[in-house]
Amino acid sequence: MSTNIQNIKGMSSVKEMMDMARECERSLTPKQCTVLDAALDAIKECFHAGGQGLKKSFFEKSPELQSLKYALSLYTQTTEQLIKTFITSQKQQDLPSQEQPVGEVSVQVDLFSHPGTGEQKVTVKILAANDLRWQTSSVFKPFVEVHLVGPHLSDKKRKMATKSKPGNWAPKFNETFHFFLGNEGEPEHYELMFQVKDYCFAREDRIVGVGVLQLANVVEQEKCLFVGSCAMWVQLGQRLHIDETGLILLRILSQRQTDEVWCCRFFLTDIYSLIYFCLKGVPSKSDEHF
Repeated sequence: MSTNIQNIKGMSSVKEMMDMARECERSLTPKQCTVLDAALDAIKECFHAGGQGLKKSFFEKSPELQSLKYALSLYTQTTEQLIKTFITSQKQQDLPSQEQPVGEVSVQVDLFSHPGTGEQKVTVKILAANDLRWQTSSVFKPFVEVHLVGPHLSDKKRKMATKSKPGNWAPKFNETFHFFLGNEGEPEHYELMFQVKDYCFAREDRIVGVGVLQLANVVEQEKCLFVGSCAMWVQLGQRLHIDETGLILLRILSQRQTDEVWCCRFFLTDIYSLIYFCLKGVPSKSDEHF
């Protein structure tokens, strides 16, 4: 994995990174997955040998076999289901922010659902940023960019940003944004990614840190506290952590060659953009994280 990360650091665009993920392994067709799954069952029966060989419990407890069968099952999922699986499976994306925090963002998130149509809306208020750890030789111009990540968003607004606050290391923003989820998915299948950036004129803005808030956590807090609003500080790290399952899901999505590619194109662009821009300039000692 570290070899791939070094390759990413040397890339000049997000498109190069997406092409690498698409080409790193050939895609499996549903028919090939069915054949492989049947082959695994045949191999198990062969080694079981009608009770004279290995016990069936041995296969049931084998982590390698279970991992392989799970990977095969992912290939048969629809594109939208894969995106949902990615969101619900990645519970430690903020691990780098816990180990090496580079700041925090104060946010307030509200979920609304239309009683008639079921249309869902997320209101995000960016209040302030604090304890930003950043080095620059020019005037620091921090601003916050917020991304909505999840399924069924190809025709919806997915990214918004506050105004920059030049020369302010503990900026107060008090800006509110509205994201619309539609009525096709549940809030638990979406997450908000917050990036604090240093605005740079005539060149790419530099990322100070990135943090993640899954809407499942917002829903859970609203249920526990019986309130319709979630206010919290989101910790920022230099990068995101994506586990092996997440990498497999991104690879499968990158290899989709059907009309479903349009459905996941925006999702992949958002995720790979975050990975790419977070990795650019990250020291090699942190290569275990994306």
